[in-house]
Amino acid sequence: MALILTRVTLPRRECWRDVCRSFTVSGSPRNHRLLACLPYTSDIAARRLKLRITRKSVTLPIALTAVFGLTATACGSDSNEGSASSTTAASGADATTTTGAATGLDIDYASLTGTLNGSGSSFQDSLQQTIIGELAEVAPGLTVNYAKSGSSAGKADLAGNTVQFAGTDSLIKDEEQAKMAGDVLYIPIAAAPITISYNLPEVEELNLSADLIAKIFQTEVTTWNDPAIAAENPDAELPDATIAVVHRSDGSGTTNNFTKYLKKAAPEAWKLGSGDSVEWSPATMGAEKSSGVSSLIASTPGAVGYVDLADSVSTKLQRALVKNSAGNYIEPLLPNTSAALDGAEIAEDLTYDPLNAGGEETYPITAPTWVLVYVKQPSQEVVDNLKGYLTYFLTEGQKIAPTVGYAALPAALQEKALAQLDKITVG
Repeated sequence: MALILTRVTLPRRECWRDVCRSFTVSGSPRNHRLLACLPYTSDIAARRLKLRITRKSVTLPIALTAVFGLTATACGSDSNEGSASSTTAASGADATTTTGAATGLDIDYASLTGTLNGSGSSFQDSLQQTIIGELAEVAPGLTVNYAKSGSSAGKADLAGNTVQFAGTDSLIKDEEQAKMAGDVLYIPIAAAPITISYNLPEVEELNLSADLIAKIFQTEVTTWNDPAIAAENPDAELPDATIAVVHRSDGSGTTNNFTKYLKKAAPEAWKLGSGDSVEWSPATMGAEKSSGVSSLIASTPGAVGYVDLADSVSTKLQRALVKNSAGNYIEPLLPNTSAALDGAEIAEDLTYDPLNAGGEETYPITAPTWVLVYVKQPSQEVVDNLKGYLTYFLTEGQKIAPTVGYAALPAALQEKALAQLDKITVG
């Protein structure tokens, strides 16, 4: 028997578009699959698609369904009027693709005890907090703390041995490596789009190329009705308003990836170089952490900035379509982020660069993010706790990632990341 899924449109800024998950309905007679698409809500619990199986129904936080006639909500156009379309999924078939079936180390989560402290990337903070909360349910004796402080600060904390792990969206520089207390492992955990978020309620859709983004963030294009913006947006009613550029004021992996993208995609237009911080024009505004940037954009008419998807959505910002290397203007959606990961070349240390990747549907500002840990740890307890936390992140966490705005790792990279954990030892 087929599962009938109805698509209902919701306002674009209120939802995760095309974030879908597939489940086996274990209580059904024939192990039917359920495909559910998430509308956005700021309540993490409501985003998590926890199924409750009864004899007669499958219940979702966002949809009440009958076992043999399933309805799920999805996100579509900006219109509040629902345009319906239907999708049929064959009984027992996978409706969506996710990461591979890697299971990782054999971890007895209930036996883990102690505390792990981490700091760093604010780009990965939403994912960290969600995974840590879920891990606590299966490992109640383990406390994991993560403080968003920026990638540069996280690497400095790891070098100073004040944390057991660091979150980063940028690679360790030579001068940073010289301060580390030993060899460091890169553990890839997810990827996400860096959005170009803006505050122009009257402009429903905005197209931007890399050259134009470079000129805007260097304050060479200063008004929204500039001919250069109008040329890429012929159907938009652009206001005669000043552009307020917002950037990160702290050392940031998000800044690193954003500026690396511009250096790669707009080499002639972009003049500020790349790094965790660059010399911005005095005419721009800075804010700490991604949440600070998104809040400043939301409170400043005419503002534009670069923000991770999770913070952009939670602040209900508008997001531009960015022109990719194939010449298409692409929305910062997770399927387009995953497309950028598929062709990325993975180095032996598990670093990779999906920025400005080829492909018709790839979102060009796709950023990777890692957890950094030392190979040698002071005790077996710390080794066990790190392996437990990271194994959960790389297995169950990959299923959770798309529900909070992150693309899961491709199966091959997931398996390599899990194998990397074997290198963590006492020493």
